[in-house]
Amino acid sequence: MAAGFRTRKVHVEQSLGDKLKRARVRRKLSVAEIEESTRIRGKFILALESDSWDQIPSEVYGRGYLEAYCDFLHLPTEQMLKQYDKSRAAYNRHTADQPIELAPVSRVSFSRFLVTPRLLMVVCATVVGLGFAAMVGYQINAFASAPMLELVAPAQAQETGMTQLEVGTTNFTLNGRTSKGATVEVNGQPVPVLQDGSFSTTVQVQRGVNAVQVKAESTNGKENIQTLAVTVK
Repeated sequence: MAAGFRTRKVHVEQSLGDKLKRARVRRKLSVAEIEESTRIRGKFILALESDSWDQIPSEVYGRGYLEAYCDFLHLPTEQMLKQYDKSRAAYNRHTADQPIELAPVSRVSFSRFLVTPRLLMVVCATVVGLGFAAMVGYQINAFASAPMLELVAPAQAQETGMTQLEVGTTNFTLNGRTSKGATVEVNGQPVPVLQDGSFSTTVQVQRGVNAVQVKAESTNGKENIQTLAVTVK
């Protein structure tokens, strides 16, 4: 060694993560054992031991994890928290100074979306086909189902139930509505039906209780029958 020169040991402070990991290894504990005992997820334990502050949700969570970890390892909690605050502040300053890199804006080419006559024909054919299928489906459903039949109680009747009426005379006007194209019969007698499906007829009844049957029949033979119990007072 040359005369006049002295060597000095430079003391480098261990990082917070190094202290935590050394304390855990010294006690021969695995990350899984720490996780089970402290209820801190293993990925956060590893983040603390590697000073990876970007892997911890927030500073508040980091302090809570660190405090629980230090208590379990019997480390000086206050001292470790101060070092955490210092290290976290340095990390925040570093990330704040980093420029924000914007992803390059790629030009959108519209050449692949050119409307050609062939494409236009395909689109038109598809629209026409869907419309035709919807129309056919509607017609099939209408053909397969019984016609609609709605009865309206006469003004002078008192409705006592869904199919029971009380009237004060031996005749009353029965109004109703059915599906277009359907025929209507009241007690076996045909009733004229207007183009909109509405109908109206005068029904003759006797004193006491009368059964009035109203039947609507579609062109495919499907029937909808309703029976009114009409009582003449």
